[in-house]
Amino acid sequence: MHVEDKLMEYIKGIRVNEKLVNLLKSASNIIAFSPHPDDVEVIAAGYLAMMVSKGALVKVIVVSDGRMGIGSMEYAVDEVITIRRREELEAMRMLGVNDVEFLNYIDSEIPEPRILRRDFIRITRGFKPDVVVTVDPTLPYEAHPDHVNTGLAVMQAVLFHGIPRILSEYKVESQPPVLALGATARPNALICIDDYADRKMNALRAHKSQFNEELLKVIELIHMKLGNVVGCKYAEAFKVLTPDELHMNPLAEYSDDS
Repeated sequence: MHVEDKLMEYIKGIRVNEKLVNLLKSASNIIAFSPHPDDVEVIAAGYLAMMVSKGALVKVIVVSDGRMGIGSMEYAVDEVITIRRREELEAMRMLGVNDVEFLNYIDSEIPEPRILRRDFIRITRGFKPDVVVTVDPTLPYEAHPDHVNTGLAVMQAVLFHGIPRILSEYKVESQPPVLALGATARPNALICIDDYADRKMNALRAHKSQFNEELLKVIELIHMKLGNVVGCKYAEAFKVLTPDELHMNPLAEYSDDS
């Protein structure tokens, strides 16, 4: 099946909940967790650029060091890490994001959520976000452990955010944030990024070690097809979940219903 045919099947099932869209667009503090340098740009660069332009505080956490991201063995590991970090900072500069933190876990060896969520709870309780963005760990056939572990750890950090006895050394001073999962099989919120699509694509091009023009054309096509769903040229897709949908809630699957 051709890429465009697959996209048509994908967008057929999208049902947008405008209340959830408005939650994302009204956020004042946003934190995004990226398993590797470049993942957040793929799923949410337009959204982050838009929110920065509206005056929101945006923080990006890069969980791994990206050392496995360049296949050529001519580079030493330290050189690869330096290249990936430099590209990430340049991409963030293009989006207007100045607050970038690198956790420097080894690429492909990000630890399991039980360990990782300690960092994430510390970070989220300190930053007090309204919205937390990351990759969807429940994406069918997602096999990369860094994506699965990061996504699950973020979900658990959101779930535990308001429970003061969990990691009590980090004080609870804000309400639990809304979760926005990108690279998701069943999005319920589409954000129009027409005014920020160029910034998104330029941010991706900053990752010269990762993206060629052929791949960038596919990414652009995906966002164009998503934009068609909501009457704009380009859009980014998220599965938005509230904290009460992250535990013992069989109705969470249907949170696309208005």
